Amino acid sequence: MFYSIQLLIFIFFSAAAFSETIPPIHIIMNNDKPNAVIKHHNFETISQYLQDYIKKSTGVVLPLVSNDQDLQYQENIHLTIEQKSDSQKSVERLKNTDGFLIDLSHPNHIWIKGYSKSGLEFAVYEFLETFVGIRWLFPGKSGEYIPQKKSLIIQSKNIMQCPAFAVRLLGGLKNAITLKWAMRNRMGEKINFSHNLHHIFQPDSYIKTHPDIYPQIEGKPNIPFKRAGWQPCFKNPKTIDIAVDYIESAFNKNPTLQSISLGTNDAFTATSGFCKSDYDKKIYNSWGYPNVSNTYYQWTNIVVQEILEKYPNKIFGTLAYMETASAPDKFRLNENIIPFLTEDRLRWVNPSCDLKAKQWIDEWFKKSKHIGFYDYFYGTPYVLPRIYFHHMASIYRYAYEKGVFAVYAEAYPNWGEGPKLYLALKLFWNPLLNVDKLLDDWYTCCVGKRAATYLSQYFSLWESFWMKIEKTKWFYNKSMYMAFWSPSYLNFAQLSDILQSRYLLEKTVMTAQTPAQKKRARFFLDAFEYYEASAISYWGLVSKQYNINQKTAEEMNQKRYCLIQKFEKDPLLRHSTRFDKVSQFPKLNW
Repeated sequence: MFYSIQLLIFIFFSAAAFSETIPPIHIIMNNDKPNAVIKHHNFETISQYLQDYIKKSTGVVLPLVSNDQDLQYQENIHLTIEQKSDSQKSVERLKNTDGFLIDLSHPNHIWIKGYSKSGLEFAVYEFLETFVGIRWLFPGKSGEYIPQKKSLIIQSKNIMQCPAFAVRLLGGLKNAITLKWAMRNRMGEKINFSHNLHHIFQPDSYIKTHPDIYPQIEGKPNIPFKRAGWQPCFKNPKTIDIAVDYIESAFNKNPTLQSISLGTNDAFTATSGFCKSDYDKKIYNSWGYPNVSNTYYQWTNIVVQEILEKYPNKIFGTLAYMETASAPDKFRLNENIIPFLTEDRLRWVNPSCDLKAKQWIDEWFKKSKHIGFYDYFYGTPYVLPRIYFHHMASIYRYAYEKGVFAVYAEAYPNWGEGPKLYLALKLFWNPLLNVDKLLDDWYTCCVGKRAATYLSQYFSLWESFWMKIEKTKWFYNKSMYMAFWSPSYLNFAQLSDILQSRYLLEKTVMTAQTPAQKKRARFFLDAFEYYEASAISYWGLVSKQYNINQKTAEEMNQKRYCLIQKFEKDPLLRHSTRFDKVSQFPKLNW
């Protein structure tokens, strides 16, 4: 495993180190006329993006031309795609497609080369981050950090990068602003793997003609919801034919489609609704659910093998979730199937949970060449900032060292959690990055060097809180994700934590220097007011802690309802999962 770590270090860092020092390339000198031209090689949109951000930083517009235009500029920046020709199978090749090379080895020429369209985009983002100093801290214009430069002079060795994980995806990003931000931080989706059987076996299409493919109660199909709470009967041969027909039709209609999910439908309450014929009630998996893995994964193998005869390079994601969490006992998965192992890995702060999870992963690697991680980063509907930066880094370094192929997390962000998702995407790309350096850079770019001290202390306070969460009753629950519907972790929080948080954020606002820095600082104080109102009202009205005055508690409770409604008008403050709108959160309404 040491060799693989050394290899990744080479890809990210040493690959830049060619033997001779490259002479400086003068793009712009002292806010003067441009000394370089951008040659877009028919990639005009991303070239305009590069041109635009250089202008935002320097005030100078670099000319944008096609490859065959010969303008008299000393320096030339080329954008192009250079597809790698290799003999790897389609699954392994996915990592390379997002890779890139920034070639600075030719005098007077910078070649920004992607190994695909997405790789070219990521190369441009890397160029802007490394050489212009731009950061996309969080979504929207206020989250952009654009240093003002008089000159742009590049003196560097080549930069060659490929991501550590083929899939690097956050779920619950519900608008174009957040998706654009995530792409700039190298988010990439190459495999479909989420809940999908409700699409393949749509009840409206088959319940009358093939009622026997659905779970039954008293001889009738039991479909509590169209998308959740049921599964097709995997031992019924008809389900194989239906699945194959559906998938072949999808690939016929869209030849560029490279992946389809065979993920089971989501659960309803404590059951996923499997047919009784598909499992033995006496056999349970290590998560405490009836074990349906042998039946289900045998079915996926049969379906995928039929598809691969006609479409040999397609990939199929699926979910190791609840009843299908365990690896099959006596057979391996087809190499084109990627199971995503679902768990809230904050649970790994507990040593016994950490050991159990890693044994589970080892068992899966005995049965599957590739696995993915499916995590739960939920920001909403939590009522405290759920921060675990360094723990997160250790998880994804471990994932890389084990050879995990893809990573995904349900995010449903509360952007009041600061660098949490920024850090996640950076680690998804390169889990060997120094976490403290990333955080220090984020804080400084966000609010300036003076205020960064206070902002970092605020987030460190809550990181410390969650690193001790295993001491609470809240920590222990059967689900594969933590009990986000329960606020009882507030019993473990201290009033002094809330008071200190307000002090640190007010100091952040006071010591931030520029209007942009103050605006960002104020944003985190605004987001904190929801956490503050939730904690104080809970202690006063529910847990009866800290002698909170009844009137104060009621006012704070009213405030949190007003805030969550007010936040609806702000795309960043808006809660993607509102505690007051979902019937499954009665404990969050007090």
